[in-house]
Amino acid sequence: MQFPPELPVRKSVFWPPVILLIFAVVLSILYPGVFDLKMREIQNWILINFSLGFSWLSFLMTLLIGWVFFSPLGKYRIGGENAKPRLHTVSWFAIVLCTTIAVGILFWGSAEPLSHFLFPPEFFPIKQQSEAAKSFALGALFFHWGFTPYAIYAVPALLFGLMYHQKKNKFRLGLMLKPTLGTKKSKLSESLVDMISLFALVAGMAASLGAGILSLSGGIQNIFPNVSFSLSSSVVTLLIVFTFVISAKSGIEKGIKNLSLFNLGFFLIFISLFLILTNGEFLKNIMLGFQQYFSNFLDLSLQISGKKKQWTYDWSTFNFAIWMAWAPITALFLGKIAIGRTVREFLLVSWFFPALFCLIWMGIFGGSTLDLALISPDKFLDSFVERGPESIIYLVFEEIGYYPLFAGIFLIAMFISYVTAADSSTEALASLSMRGGAEDDFHVPSSIKIFWGILIGATAWIMINFSGIDGVRILSVIGGLPALFFLSLVSIGLTLVSFSPKKYL
Repeated sequence: MQFPPELPVRKSVFWPPVILLIFAVVLSILYPGVFDLKMREIQNWILINFSLGFSWLSFLMTLLIGWVFFSPLGKYRIGGENAKPRLHTVSWFAIVLCTTIAVGILFWGSAEPLSHFLFPPEFFPIKQQSEAAKSFALGALFFHWGFTPYAIYAVPALLFGLMYHQKKNKFRLGLMLKPTLGTKKSKLSESLVDMISLFALVAGMAASLGAGILSLSGGIQNIFPNVSFSLSSSVVTLLIVFTFVISAKSGIEKGIKNLSLFNLGFFLIFISLFLILTNGEFLKNIMLGFQQYFSNFLDLSLQISGKKKQWTYDWSTFNFAIWMAWAPITALFLGKIAIGRTVREFLLVSWFFPALFCLIWMGIFGGSTLDLALISPDKFLDSFVERGPESIIYLVFEEIGYYPLFAGIFLIAMFISYVTAADSSTEALASLSMRGGAEDDFHVPSSIKIFWGILIGATAWIMINFSGIDGVRILSVIGGLPALFFLSLVSIGLTLVSFSPKKYL
């Protein structure tokens, strides 16, 4: 693919992630066993040795968001007092929500709480498959998908938005380090930060797409059992890439905005039908989730009971490492579209309301899954162990009835969710890959976006059909380690800005 000569890519940032990803895919195909083993060894070393770091930083970033909201910085307008918003508030919220959750709440909304219900942590005196296990499962689910992970996104996104729009700086991750390290940085260090972040996100997107392809293909095969996996996965991948390519040509104000609004509409239709056609105790489950969330918040955040425990490594540390790996690139996109908004508006729309939406969603679907599992624990255990976590949501649909309706809407929502998230992420990838800049921040050249989209789609399809997606998924976790140190500096930077906004802005 030829890129426009007037908008050349940054070779030092663009090509290393591309080459590394292709190299990893080739190794995983040629030596799948060795590759998987070595990747898992590296991942486990990171999770074990930096577990406390991931947890404590996540906790401190959550506190920082609360402080910034009420600090003098809260009244500042991103881009200056005369800056005007480019997006309507509803469209802005839809874009933020749909580009950050991807397929996460769809896939894990039922699978994760069931795992906690079936296999609760060893450091809490909880009986498996009990009411106490249900309560803990909802609280842990809220902890992993609520205010803490969104704080991991919001802190760097806010700082980037303030630094980038205030003086119209270059689109670089290094902007977030200026308050902490000053303006003196080498081009090598700046390129290194951008390159590592690019690689972490590209690997993460390939893994996310792989999980999405598996779930969508599984759903198609449930509805059409005679369709082979290779055919269904190929069709799903081509549809995602095709839809993405069309959207990529439209920019933020058309493509991503329309996809996000459509996606949000599907979420609301799905949840409304679920509430109307089922008899679950939704409000009770949501309140129980919040109760357990706040009760265990400090314990889980600071690893008071779970330090050096396998459950903590497998869930809290693993999840926050992935969120952190995605955070730098996600921050670029969220910060870019926040122009014209005050800091308090930004935190409400990019942190509080998306987190609240996720918690309500998790309370409804996670709670319903657990209610059904309490009635038929053996059936859900067998499905989880034998068919995998991706089967749980379809089992829920079978148990409550209206399977074709719910499964059909679910498949469409998952499809649109990934396309939307991929569109926003490749928007940031393309912006960061460019040596110069686009004339309009909201219209990045589609050729670079399409290149990334095709590469990621091809990677995901090859991995799931020839070797398995775990290797690439693990690569995204590994990207969380440099992100841990980067976000530590970013958090210090935002703290400094919040105390002396006039000095830095």
